[in-house]
Amino acid sequence: MTVSWSGSRLAKSLLIALICLVFIAPILIGLIGTWLPALGYLPGLNSNYDSSRYLSLDAMAQVFAHPSTVASLKLSVGSALSATFIAFVLSQWLCLNLYRSALWGVLKHSIAPLLAIPHLAFSVGLVFLISPSGWLMRLVSPVLTGMSIPPDWLIVNDTYAASLTLGLVLKETPFFLLMSLSALSRFEHQKTLQIAASLGYSHPVAWQKLIFPQMYPQLRLPMLAVLSYSLSVIDISLVLGPNAPATFAVLVNQWFGHSDLNFRYLGAAGASLLLLLVLMFILLLYIIEVFLKKATKSWLVAGAKDLAKEVVSQWMAKVTLFFMLLVSVGCMAGLLVWSFSQRWRFPDALPELYSLKYWQKSGLQLLEPLQNTAIIGISSALIAVLICIALLQWQSKVQLGSAKPGFKKSLLWLIYVPMLVPQVSFLFGVQVLMVRLNLDGQLLSVIWIHLLFVMPYAYLTLAQVYLRFDERYLQQASILCQSKWRAFIYVKLPMLFKPIAFSFAVAFAVSVAQYLPTLYIGAGRVNTITLESVVLAGGSDARVSAVFALWQFILPLIVYVAALVIPQICFRNRREL
Repeated sequence: MTVSWSGSRLAKSLLIALICLVFIAPILIGLIGTWLPALGYLPGLNSNYDSSRYLSLDAMAQVFAHPSTVASLKLSVGSALSATFIAFVLSQWLCLNLYRSALWGVLKHSIAPLLAIPHLAFSVGLVFLISPSGWLMRLVSPVLTGMSIPPDWLIVNDTYAASLTLGLVLKETPFFLLMSLSALSRFEHQKTLQIAASLGYSHPVAWQKLIFPQMYPQLRLPMLAVLSYSLSVIDISLVLGPNAPATFAVLVNQWFGHSDLNFRYLGAAGASLLLLLVLMFILLLYIIEVFLKKATKSWLVAGAKDLAKEVVSQWMAKVTLFFMLLVSVGCMAGLLVWSFSQRWRFPDALPELYSLKYWQKSGLQLLEPLQNTAIIGISSALIAVLICIALLQWQSKVQLGSAKPGFKKSLLWLIYVPMLVPQVSFLFGVQVLMVRLNLDGQLLSVIWIHLLFVMPYAYLTLAQVYLRFDERYLQQASILCQSKWRAFIYVKLPMLFKPIAFSFAVAFAVSVAQYLPTLYIGAGRVNTITLESVVLAGGSDARVSAVFALWQFILPLIVYVAALVIPQICFRNRREL
């Protein structure tokens, strides 16, 4: 199906306007609402400020004068850069070494279950696994350690943010793997490897010189999104990160929640500083890319010289994949055992007594958070998927696949904006707007703010499959049905039902994991399982915390399983769908 040049141009303009309205406008409003307090202007709180000093940098100066700022920035930058770099390199190393092995299928099928585990639930499980009184220490004590009481070691909440970095690496590596698989499907990588092999290139060299350079443009934005998330994450930092001082995002959040309202200015200035850090790292990445392109140009065309120890590297990659899967299973198993334990003394490997007491005790407390989480998650995911279908149908109709590369890159950047901008950098401004409109603390407002973060993931998981759909099926169906709408509903949507269901599951999981948007826009009156889990993670009763963390994992898992099972049931007589 083709459209005229003028119609295509108009459609593109409307498409950009729609994306700007959905993705950019709320963030821009929030940023302005954060920048103004950072410059000294916040209506209702200016009784102590001279009006002549509006739009000053006093708040930013106070941020740098705060005794915890420098140390917090070092922790945040160090953990974010380390986690992003390690997770990215690890994902590419696994792809390189496992592509031709029997474990390649295991890797592809393990990504969805790993992504289904929310960051917070995984973090709580990791605490139960690696803490001095955790499961690992219990399994080796006292036989290997000689300890009958937990050691006084600072493993979790360590001063170097090592446990936080470990948690981020283990959670972001599957995301990079998913993005890598998506990037591989966009070009003929198998033919490229076959041609390279016929020219004498070994598999590692062919991958490094021919495959990865084609993958990287598709991985640049996901890498920046992970870096931005790692810099500004709060819920995981509260569970795994250091406390004195905390990471900078946690410190900014504390300023926003301080009883002295004048600390809102420091919070706004700190949030603006986080955004500046992200922009600085984007510029730094561009400079590094330019340098590496020039530095590796001669190496890329140097031929098939191979110095890699392929067998050893493949063996290490298999061990690494097994380790990642084992840790993830161990975290969830640890939560499960803790939730049923009645009496579990150190160093016993398993509880002495089991009980349903804590599941029953949490029943009434769980009812409202689970209900709100399900309503918000289903609503935001459903709206996001419907908007994405409309958006993608529009794209396919105007043949965006043949659009200029610059336009497609701009479109992708616009969609990625909610993932690139730190949440704490604009949510305060959105919160101020919601308060002024008397919309804070309402379920619909929380659904709207979740939609902002859910849509990029829904779009990215659905776009590639949707835009590659063979439109000839729709053309033939339109002739037979004598209606484009009937053909779309009865032919195209059923054929794309699996990826649509998976996109819905991903969107739902993203909604369940949202902590800061729910806290700020919900104003503490819209309680979800994630908010409760963060509060209980710092409590004294690990068993209640385990119950809530498990429920945070169970909800997305149910939706993921449904996304796999429902298409099988609905189309059991049409297996090819």
